[in-house]
Amino acid sequence: MANTPVTANYTDDNIKTIEGVEHIRLRPGMYIGRLGDGSKEGDGIYVLLKEIVDNSIDEYAMGFGKQIQINIVDDEVSVRDFGRGIPLDSVIKATSILNTGGKFDDKAFKKSVGLNGVGTKAVNALSETFYVCSYRDGECSWARFERGELKDSGREPSKEKNGTLVTFKPDHMMFSKFSYNLDYVQTMVKNYSYLKKGLTLVLNGESFKSENGLLDLVNENLSETPLYPPIHLEGEDIEIVLSHGNAYGENISSFVNGQNTRDGGTHLAAYREAVAKTLKDFFKKNYDPVDCRQGIVGAISIQIQEPNFEGQTKTKLGSTYMWEKQVKGKDGVLTTDIGPTIRSFVNDFISKNLNNYLTIHKELQPVIEEKIKASQKEREEISSIQKKTRERNKRANVYNRKLRDCRYHFNDKVTEKTADDIERS
Repeated sequence: MANTPVTANYTDDNIKTIEGVEHIRLRPGMYIGRLGDGSKEGDGIYVLLKEIVDNSIDEYAMGFGKQIQINIVDDEVSVRDFGRGIPLDSVIKATSILNTGGKFDDKAFKKSVGLNGVGTKAVNALSETFYVCSYRDGECSWARFERGELKDSGREPSKEKNGTLVTFKPDHMMFSKFSYNLDYVQTMVKNYSYLKKGLTLVLNGESFKSENGLLDLVNENLSETPLYPPIHLEGEDIEIVLSHGNAYGENISSFVNGQNTRDGGTHLAAYREAVAKTLKDFFKKNYDPVDCRQGIVGAISIQIQEPNFEGQTKTKLGSTYMWEKQVKGKDGVLTTDIGPTIRSFVNDFISKNLNNYLTIHKELQPVIEEKIKASQKEREEISSIQKKTRERNKRANVYNRKLRDCRYHFNDKVTEKTADDIERS
C-alpha cells in the first residue's frame, strides 16, 4: 500500500522546543514509565514515591540521617529525612529545573541511585501540589508548586532538625482514579531497610529496620526450609546471599545502589554465571550450569559509580563497568577512566569467597552436590520422556489414516473398482 503524501506544509514554524515541566507532562512515560492507577507494582505513582525516597536513601548512604519517615494518607504522600538538607539557596532549582542537582559531583554523591537532575523534577511536574522544605542549621527554605509551576516560596528561622521534607499529591489529570496499594509500598520500604543496614524507615507509624541486610530479605522470602542455612558474603561494594531449596527454578533478587532491579541486568547475569562456575570448579565436575542453579534462592547487591539503567524507572542495569567516566588530566586532555567489568568484579568475588566458605564449612559440600546431582537426574529423565513422546507422536502420525498419502485424488475418474477401494479405505 503506497503512502499518501501529507499536504500540510512543513516549515520552520513547525519546529518547536519543549522543555522542563511541559516536556515531562507531555511525555511522562520517558521519565516514569507507565502511568497506571496503582494496581500494579510498577505503576507511576510508586515511581514518584521511589524518586523522593531515593534522595533520602542517598543521604543515608553518605552518612547523614538514620531515619526516613514516610506517610501516605489518601492520595497525599510526605517523605521526611534527617540528612543534610538541600542547600537553602538551591531549593527551587534542585526541585524544578531539569539537569540541576548535586549528584553530578562525585565528591558529594559517589554512588547514588541516580542523578537528581531528573527524578524530583518529574515528581514535581506530575503532581497537583508539590511542597519542599529544606532545614539547615536553624533555617528553612521552602517552595510550593502546582503541576510544576512555582506558586510561593520563602525562607525563615526554624528549630527543626536538619533534613528535607517533601509532600506531594499525584495529579489526577495524569493518573486517573489512582490509589496507593500499601502492600506494594511496604515491600518497597522493606527492601530499602534490607539494603541499608541500620537505617530505620517509618511507614505510617510502622518501623522497619534490618541488622543483617540481604540475609534478612532472603530468610523472610523463603517459602520453605532451605537445604542449608543461607550463605551470606559481604565485601566492598558487593553483598550476596545464596542457598538452595526444593522448589523449581531460580529465585534471585538483585539491587544496585539500593535500587531494586526487578528486571535484572548485568549484575544478575554475572551472579548466575559465577555461582554455577564456582560450584563446578569446586567439585571438579563438568555439571550443567542449569543444574547448579536449580532451586537456588539468593540475592545480590552491588554499589557502582554512575549506574546506567535501561530506562528512567531503573529496573534493569545496563552498565558494563563498575565505573566509567571522563576525567581531565593535568594537561587538560579528557580521558576515560574505566573500572573493572561488573562481570569480572562479581565473578572474582564469588569465586574467591564462596570457595573459601565451602572449604571451611565442609558439612555443606555433600548437601549442595547432592542437590546438583538430583537436579541433573531429574532434568535428564524429563528430557528422555520428552524425546520418547516426540518419537511416539511421529509414529502415531505415520499410522494415522487421516494423514496417509491419498492414492485417489479429487479429480480422478471414479470407476466401480476404485469406488469400492475408496469405501474400504
